[in-house]
Amino acid sequence: MNLAQLVVNCIKENIRNDDTTLNVENLLNGNLDQSPDYAVDVNNVLLSINKAISRLQTAKKIPLRSTTLVGVPNESIYDISHIKDIRKIVSVYVIKNGRPYWVGWNWISEGNIFIGFGFNGNIYLQYEKKIPNFMEADIQNTDVDLEETYGLDDELCNYIAYFAKSELYERVDQDRCKRYLNYFEQFVNEIDRREAVVYQDHVQAKYKW
Repeated sequence: MNLAQLVVNCIKENIRNDDTTLNVENLLNGNLDQSPDYAVDVNNVLLSINKAISRLQTAKKIPLRSTTLVGVPNESIYDISHIKDIRKIVSVYVIKNGRPYWVGWNWISEGNIFIGFGFNGNIYLQYEKKIPNFMEADIQNTDVDLEETYGLDDELCNYIAYFAKSELYERVDQDRCKRYLNYFEQFVNEIDRREAVVYQDHVQAKYKW
């Protein structure tokens, strides 16, 4: 799904589903902006979409991304400035004897993290991806797939649409608005969309007496 498709899904409503002019083509060519039925919704929908994504990020419902660093035994600080989309590092780990082991780390400066000496294999980072606020110009970029680029698969987009509808239709139907918001919050509270995070579960001594 791209952003234009998500915008249309947010605006679509059962009572107006028979209106075939509410489609991606008319959104992209500007016809919906000129429509008295949809102009206000088109103007406001991105604000609601961005708020829904922020809520999903805070609730840890957007899948994590992973990347690999090459360990250098005599280096303790690693440059990760080439990874432009990090919102928050969740875990750093290595693989030993076929199982993952958590590695302590700390930010040193912008784009640099301290991991420590002695790593000569791959070092794996799990992180939350930074998702920028969508702007009107982004709607026209239909080549950007929301799942591939931002981790927003169709299921997540459906719940984003519920949140957007709850705001867009607040002035029209309070009961419908509350129902949509309940759908969204139920998903946020109950569904775990993330893969397992590698964390510290034991202490391994480096030296023995």
